[in-house]
Amino acid sequence: MRKGKPSTRDRILEAALRLFSSRGYERVSVTAIAQEAGVSRPSFYRYFRNKRDVLLALLRNWHDLMEWIRRSGEPEGRSAWELLEAGGLRVIDSLLATPVLLRAELLFLHHATHDPEARKALAATFKAARAAARDLVELSPDPVDADTLSVFAVALLEGLLIQHAVDPEAIDPAALWPRLLHLCQEKPA
Repeated sequence: MRKGKPSTRDRILEAALRLFSSRGYERVSVTAIAQEAGVSRPSFYRYFRNKRDVLLALLRNWHDLMEWIRRSGEPEGRSAWELLEAGGLRVIDSLLATPVLLRAELLFLHHATHDPEARKALAATFKAARAAARDLVELSPDPVDADTLSVFAVALLEGLLIQHAVDPEAIDPAALWPRLLHLCQEKPA
């Protein structure tokens, strides 16, 4: 979302994300979202048809975050593992700076099990995350299987983020991410 004064649409999205994350999607009404955003119901309906449209817009924002991270790599001869470490830390930093987004990931995962359109939107986000990881790995001079390594990296990072979203006191993804990647690189004796 943009810096400065948020647009009405962004205020609605931010309000919905806060409410969905704290109360659960099913227990949030359009009226509650409008009130939280400080807009009228008619203003809400100028931007969204219903709360499902809001959820899908939030998923698109998540996808946009993955695209931003994908374009922000700094390769300069770094190994595939170093590039994945840096890219993963950018994801973690972005999400930890906006805790409501991290909690929303659980909402997105839950909703994708019930809503085919939400499932497609979340699948597109995972696809973008894998493409971002693959693009980073392919910038490396290392001969690696970029497709497999990108699936591994996204699975590992998502696992850390989900654990942190559920129990933030137990998991520090920024500390664990580099350590886990280092462990994966070690050759058995």
